[in-house]
Amino acid sequence: IGNCYVKKDDLKKAIEYYEKSLTEHRNADTLKKLRAAEKELKDREARAYIDKDKAEEARLKGKEYFTQGDWPNAVKAYAEMIKRDPSDARGYSNRAAALAKLMSFPDAIRDCDEAIKLDPTFIRAYIRKANAQLAMKEYKPCIDTLYEAKDAEMKNGNNPATLREIEGLLQKALSQRFEPLEGETYEQSVARFQKDPEVVEILQDPVMNTILQQAQGNPAALQEHMKNPEVYKKILILMAAGIIRTR
Repeated sequence: IGNCYVKKDDLKKAIEYYEKSLTEHRNADTLKKLRAAEKELKDREARAYIDKDKAEEARLKGKEYFTQGDWPNAVKAYAEMIKRDPSDARGYSNRAAALAKLMSFPDAIRDCDEAIKLDPTFIRAYIRKANAQLAMKEYKPCIDTLYEAKDAEMKNGNNPATLREIEGLLQKALSQRFEPLEGETYEQSVARFQKDPEVVEILQDPVMNTILQQAQGNPAALQEHMKNPEVYKKILILMAAGIIRTR
């Protein structure tokens, strides 16, 4: 009977009869058909719910709640915005901002990932993701996110203010990652940082060793090498770890 209702395109009735059939006899094929019908019905309802005007109304409501510091209702409003227009990356990014205020950092990161997937040029989503990762003390992922943000911004907007914001957050992440322990001397900190797996890998890199040797005799050479993005990243790590000292 369920199959007949599928042919008639009455999915609700089809689901009802598939469920009834399963209570009488558990059958893998019937269960598969039930799941397919449920998924199709859910997809149809989601598509029917899409309304860009109502999405904008929900966005403005979310913004109002956010401004008032009402984070739970801001999350609800942005969730409604996402349902009304799942193609708008702002819904996910804005909900991530509200979730971060509620200290729900893993959920905020997931929303930022969705926003970036929808719009890889949406820099605010990268920055919100990096801030959430920083709050969770996930320093390496945070730094990687910021380099992705920098790369996307340089390819698309190249806005000096945005690039400064990214650089500022990058420096913050690096300084927190290589923060001295209370009562620790500079030498003790550096000795500890030298055991960091990423620092070990950089120091074992023959190319980096050559660059560091050149820099000892000619500090200006270091600036030249830093024009290479990959070398730049590694030198920043060594600077933050105190292995390369700047005056």
